[in-house]
Amino acid sequence: MTVLVVDGYNAINAVPETRQLAGEDLHEARKEIIRISKEYARSSGYITDVRVVFDGDDRYRYLDALEVPRGKTMIFSGTGEGDDKIIEVVKKCSRKARVIIASNDNYVRNMARGYKATPLNVQELSFMKKKNKKNKAHKRITQDIKNKINEEYRKELGIK
Repeated sequence: MTVLVVDGYNAINAVPETRQLAGEDLHEARKEIIRISKEYARSSGYITDVRVVFDGDDRYRYLDALEVPRGKTMIFSGTGEGDDKIIEVVKKCSRKARVIIASNDNYVRNMARGYKATPLNVQELSFMKKKNKKNKAHKRITQDIKNKINEEYRKELGIK
């Protein structure tokens, strides 16, 4: 089992698409970084769980619970607890699983290494997204090619 722990606001500010979105709508930027993180995990083939930790102001924590389910995927720290909360999540997850920490914050990365977590540059999350889009674009087959393949296959099988 492998868990991806993401330093939420660090990730939002490191990925150009979400940084721009955060300027318009922080809530949507949070949802997008969660989506990108889950997509990264899915496409990795080995990451089984995702935890995105947002350090925040206690006064606004309840707003996010209204639209985006919290729990395993989205975790909020109290005011001034951001890095400590991320390290706490890494510590808990490392007891039962291999942990990958996505953060560009050296303090978070170094502390997470103490729990044998593997650091990942946050930009890699969005790189996988771009890489997958690029690969999908190259795999598109036109209807003419599909028809020709089917025709050749039928000939090979002796079917008309």
